[in-house]
Amino acid sequence: MITFPPEFVATKYPGYFWNINDEKLYSIKVTGMLRPLKFNKPNRWNYGFAGYKVSVNGRHRYLHLEYLKALSPKRQKVPLYDKRQLSLF
Repeated sequence: MITFPPEFVATKYPGYFWNINDEKLYSIKVTGMLRPLKFNKPNRWNYGFAGYKVSVNGRHRYLHLEYLKALSPKRQKVPLYDKRQLSLF
């Protein structure tokens, strides 16, 4: 079981964690390392979207900054997935 510091909060998509202290989104890699993701600033090409673009099952999903800032720390269990369970075929 992987234990995260209390400032990391799980998002609605598995594998992505919001750090409340430095306000950055991290993804967990197979090695167990947390990798920070790039923040998308609003401009005229992304229609005012401020937040992060993540991939869930090969599809792009958006995590808006308002949603992430509304997350609060709580005691939670994060399920670990076996690679064989994630195969789509």
